[in-house]
Amino acid sequence: MMKSLKKFFMLLSMLSIIMCSCTAFANYPTHLYGDKNFILCDGHMGSAWYVDRSSLNVQKYEPPQYIIAVNVVRVDNADRGSTEIKNVQTYRFFYNSDLGQMYVDFNNNDNWRYLNPQGSWAETGISMPAGEIAFALAYNYKFYGDRAYYSDDFYNRIF
Repeated sequence: MMKSLKKFFMLLSMLSIIMCSCTAFANYPTHLYGDKNFILCDGHMGSAWYVDRSSLNVQKYEPPQYIIAVNVVRVDNADRGSTEIKNVQTYRFFYNSDLGQMYVDFNNNDNWRYLNPQGSWAETGISMPAGEIAFALAYNYKFYGDRAYYSDDFYNRIF
């Protein structure tokens, strides 16, 4: 019994070490090349996505409705120091501040897809944080306000 308990705690310790080391290696630079124009919006499985501040384009300003376009660049192996841009894609965001809703359009054809803040990473990852950054850059204001979707560290990258 004592041997089984010892093995269990050893296994638990090993799993904790593995999980902590995986988290520690998932370090993505906050700004690509150290350039504050490229703001980290998301990182997943070694790839990092950055909003290009210099590409920001406010296309509609009719409160409570807004449309903002921004380029998002992808860097593979960013967690291992790579800074080579592999892809650039323009994301367009539609916001309704009265309803507190954000939508994304990837093809510049007004085919808007709702970004549910409670959705999974597969549903909102990259898009929702990029949209939040775009709104904050355009208006120096948090679209989601004080809701707990993003931490102060997230906004410190922007402001």
